[in-house]
Amino acid sequence: MTWPDGSDGRIDDRERRVIRNEVLFREVNERIEQISADESGSRFGEFVCECGEDTCLELIQLTLPEYEEVRSVSDHFAMKPGHEHPDFERVIDRGDRYIVVEKLGQADDIAHRTDPRS
Repeated sequence: MTWPDGSDGRIDDRERRVIRNEVLFREVNERIEQISADESGSRFGEFVCECGEDTCLELIQLTLPEYEEVRSVSDHFAMKPGHEHPDFERVIDRGDRYIVVEKLGQADDIAHRTDPRS
């Protein structure tokens, strides 16, 4: 995967950093889901907030079907309410435990290209 270098003026350093972190957190959550699927008795799994901020260490609780619904679309990410970046993503679902955001612009393209399921 070639990351955009910003030379085209379409993506700034902050957005690039956040997108990279979100992709990394999504990969971590893929591993968490694999482990959770093997365990029985737990209704909720604890997933990493996919907001992409370096300092965010918060966990969100999702059922495996909820996580699968988020992951069914490459440019959707689950995160804590209030952790969204409105300049390159929009909230498409809001609940008590988590929100789902959809990537916009170049962030959308990167989300699709880096999806481990595609």
